[in-house]
Amino acid sequence: MLEFAHRFGQIAAVAPRSQGVRTQAARLGEKASPPLSEPDMEVTLSPRARATVAWIGVALGLVVLFLARHALAPFIWAVITAYLVHPTVALIQRKTRLPKQLVALWFYLLLGLLLTILFINVTPLLIEQLEQVQQQVIPGVLADVNHWVETRARFDPRFAAFDTQFIENRVNLMGRQLADLLGAEAIPLLLSTFSFAIELFIYLFSSFYLVVFGPRFLQTFRDAFNRRYHGEFDRLMNDVNRTLGAYLRGQALLVFIMSTASYIALRILDVDYALSVAIATGFLELIPLIGPWTAGAIAVTIALFQPTAPFDWSNTTLAIVVGIVYFALRQLEDAFVIPIVIGRIVHLNPFTVIFALVVGTSVAGPLGLILSVPVAAVIKIIVQFFHMKIVARSVRHVEEIRTSSDLLAVSESFVTRTNATIVLMIAPGALDWSDLPLVQRVADEAERAFIDLSAVTPDGVAGTLTTAVGITTATLPFSAVAGEPAAIAAS
Repeated sequence: MLEFAHRFGQIAAVAPRSQGVRTQAARLGEKASPPLSEPDMEVTLSPRARATVAWIGVALGLVVLFLARHALAPFIWAVITAYLVHPTVALIQRKTRLPKQLVALWFYLLLGLLLTILFINVTPLLIEQLEQVQQQVIPGVLADVNHWVETRARFDPRFAAFDTQFIENRVNLMGRQLADLLGAEAIPLLLSTFSFAIELFIYLFSSFYLVVFGPRFLQTFRDAFNRRYHGEFDRLMNDVNRTLGAYLRGQALLVFIMSTASYIALRILDVDYALSVAIATGFLELIPLIGPWTAGAIAVTIALFQPTAPFDWSNTTLAIVVGIVYFALRQLEDAFVIPIVIGRIVHLNPFTVIFALVVGTSVAGPLGLILSVPVAAVIKIIVQFFHMKIVARSVRHVEEIRTSSDLLAVSESFVTRTNATIVLMIAPGALDWSDLPLVQRVADEAERAFIDLSAVTPDGVAGTLTTAVGITTATLPFSAVAGEPAAIAAS
């Protein structure tokens, strides 16, 4: 206590002189710069005001997105393209060590050339087959159905009320709409549309930007949060990126695999319009649950009503074989292709999938039909993340400090214990006045690691040191006779 009084007297003696020096410096600095322009004179917001401003900004952003939802399609397709293309571009950039912008530009030019060649060679054949389906297959199927209904109506009066003309009119209307959409005259008209050109430019620019600067954009978004939450943000975004990336890239590869496999099978079985049916089979894989069965139904229907069948089979036999082939392809897909290509990453039950499909289609149309399942999976990840945070119990780590070396060892572990709650139990005599720099260092490192640090000690010196540097401290003085706590004083 005498040493403490001596030190306190020295500080008190020096204080007036230091205060005079600071006052003189302040007077000299008043002419140098206006006080209101100094950073330490700016008005800061309280935590509640900051939260209010942040939530207002989020609400305004959501309102803007809702009002502009019809114009978001190019950006959504750009995000999908970036997820598909970025891994390949990043791999080429690491191997060649060329600038990422140059690699992305080269990759886009090569991909555009391949798609142009494919479009020029495949599109005319698809249009021809669609016209044949509209002009030959559909009328033949309707004639067969009408003949069957008329035959059944002779023996069963209930079939007399069956109106085949309504079905024929609806099918013809769908055929005309499809022909208008994919006909030879629709493509030049679509390409000459000004709005389509603008959307195409936005899509190309946005996808190129995301491929090149996507990680930097994500880093900027991450820096908008308090550094205390960077670790949690990284874990959440890693789960989301892994789910979305694996799903989208897996679906693109799955479309190619199923289109190729079904085309080979249909060509061997000599099914008409094999190319069109195979491409439809691949893209229908994008629709969970419903898509594969729809593709199989299309292939079986064409095999059942085509003019001839191979291998001296009847059309019924050919249709049965095609159905078996599609069922086998579906089983192979579920057993081998999906686990290897996509993995069991989208853990959603069938009811949730159907609900997501209905909601996604009603909100965003065909785009929502494709993206509803991965979006539902991402929502599930986010909900599970915050649910774990809500129900998690706070864990308090108690560290016993008997010497200053123990305090130094605990401070060195802060870097791996971000956001932890740590209580220091400081034994009597563990610290003295010379340990003030160490205690200050511990407090600073705990603040940088966002650690909730507090101390409990019966030692007045240790309690004074921890309180002085801003550590919440509870001092428990012991009675000299009984050795039991006499009082609890929280400072």
